[in-house]
Amino acid sequence: GGYYIGKWSNKKWDLQAGIRYDNKNLFTNRILSNGMSFDEYSFNFSTVASSFNAGYKIAAGWKTNASITMATRAPQVNELLSNGIHHGSATYETGDIHLSPERSFNLNWGNTWSNKSKTFSGELNLYSNRINHFIYQQPKPNDPVLTIAGAFPLLVYQQNDARLQGFDLSAKWIPIKQLEWEFNYSLLRARNLDSSDWLIRMPADRFRNNLSFNFKDGKKINSSYFSAEYSYVFKQTRTPDESKGKQDYKEAPGAYGLINADVGTTILYKSFPLSLSIGVRNVLNTSYRDYLNSMRYFTDETGRSFQFRIKIPITHKI
Repeated sequence: GGYYIGKWSNKKWDLQAGIRYDNKNLFTNRILSNGMSFDEYSFNFSTVASSFNAGYKIAAGWKTNASITMATRAPQVNELLSNGIHHGSATYETGDIHLSPERSFNLNWGNTWSNKSKTFSGELNLYSNRINHFIYQQPKPNDPVLTIAGAFPLLVYQQNDARLQGFDLSAKWIPIKQLEWEFNYSLLRARNLDSSDWLIRMPADRFRNNLSFNFKDGKKINSSYFSAEYSYVFKQTRTPDESKGKQDYKEAPGAYGLINADVGTTILYKSFPLSLSIGVRNVLNTSYRDYLNSMRYFTDETGRSFQFRIKIPITHKI
């Protein structure tokens, strides 16, 4: 493959354009069900990607950015040739050797802003992506696979034309030097254009709040902090219409909110900075299931958990 990137800028404008070509050859074997012989496969994909990006400084601390991107993505080997149990997700996955490369046309527009003192900043990014031959996993609830290890949900790689639109919003506020608040919000709307319906297994809307406090440094102790985070994931209600046939093994799980906390410090021990931290995930031990995790078919996500981390630098002086 090869690529070219061109850049130009002045006090107000930043322009960038690029193009890339790749040729991918894939030679592989797939074991047959009898376990004694192999199928041989050879794939060749040529992909082209191009983009144009323009950034403009509207005022001090305020910049807007827009981009147009056209890209092609070749199918991965697992999307083409999977045919067996995925032990990490407890599902049976089947690929499709006839998958075509994805071809996308993407529009993005973003704004970043901060005040003069840098105590408040925000960012908003909007996007609209049209993807032809979008590759995704489709559950087949009427066709579970029975193996000697038991019955497993069947997930099949397939493709349809799709449109993905949404935005990402973030903000940061530093009211005093040692205190910092961060907020993030993500929204996505994904449509299957062939069936005029929602795409399955797409992320639900969510937001996150994080508050952190940094303590003053001492002679032997520094970089001490405490942070608390609250994240909330809405129920995914934009799923394929079940009146057209059963689309999933279980309906999307309910909304949930999680609280996480971290505390840490760095201790100077004999000239070595020893970093220690303790984290608690899911402080309230909330029972929940993640829509994007196939394990939701069987069980809840992890409850309250504790993490102890220690980082010791290793240098040539040891």
